[in-house]
Amino acid sequence: MKFSVYLTFRNKEMMLEGEVLELLGKMIDNPNSAGTTTALYLNLSCLEEAKPIIGSSVAVPFLIQVLQHQPDAQCKLDALHALYNLSSHPANIPYLLSAGVIDSLQALITNSGDQSWTEKCIAVIINLASSRSGQEKIISSPGLVSGLATILDVGEPVEQEQAAACLLILCNGIDKCSQMVLQEGVIPSLVSISVNGTMRGKQKAQKLLMLFREQRQREPPPVQTLPQSECNEIPISNEG
Repeated sequence: MKFSVYLTFRNKEMMLEGEVLELLGKMIDNPNSAGTTTALYLNLSCLEEAKPIIGSSVAVPFLIQVLQHQPDAQCKLDALHALYNLSSHPANIPYLLSAGVIDSLQALITNSGDQSWTEKCIAVIINLASSRSGQEKIISSPGLVSGLATILDVGEPVEQEQAAACLLILCNGIDKCSQMVLQEGVIPSLVSISVNGTMRGKQKAQKLLMLFREQRQREPPPVQTLPQSECNEIPISNEG
């Protein structure tokens, strides 16, 4: 008989009370049960009371490993959705960052070529960016900010919307990130999104453009240095 992993809310609560998380921790060691284990974590990660328990357990590195190495697409998608749920609980963010979630998400954004994957990956990054440590990790990850900026130019409208929302969070109050984004030449893309993007995409693009304009206005004007005038030597007379 096939075990169904799609559970009602009440069933999830009963499983949580029945210490099923301890059982799942043991199932992780069995590679043949990766799909079932991941799906169960996904279901339980919807429960607010389960998020801190799962987020501080061996589940986080397990889900990231699934994301990196599992060949089954549905299993990987379940892991990504579970990580999204866990990242919505702020106390889980340090565990996710230390387990290497940023690198895994960046790899998926770069290599998947699938709108649904990119959209969900950026959604997780947006949750991570709600904390200062998450912002710093994202900004310091080589190529990640550049990759988000590229999506503004070549992504689908929903991807552009997510990228603009993420960059708005990162750039708001972090001038270093704004400089990084502006160096990618995003202004034309943002102008285009503000006119042709989704409703939310238009709003985020307009706010980013306004933010960049306000930051430029706060910058002190460059100090202009005048060229030094040539000094004429005064001849010294030897006459007494």
